[in-house]
Amino acid sequence: MPTRFAAKCAYLQMTMGSHRLGQGLINICRHIVRDGRECVGPFLDDTETTCGLWEPKPK
Repeated sequence: MPTRFAAKCAYLQMTMGSHRLGQGLINICRHIVRDGRECVGPFLDDTETTCGLWEPKPK
């Protein structure tokens, strides 16, 4: 099984958060189960995610 990184997840959407709340870039999950909530996975290149909804982004 390949190593799974949240940064390569098909359901990950990176977007701008609310400026009024002091948010910069935020990572949103677009999977039907978690749609619109923050992604639970890590974003470090050397840290694998344990998210059970993870699928690879198409190339």
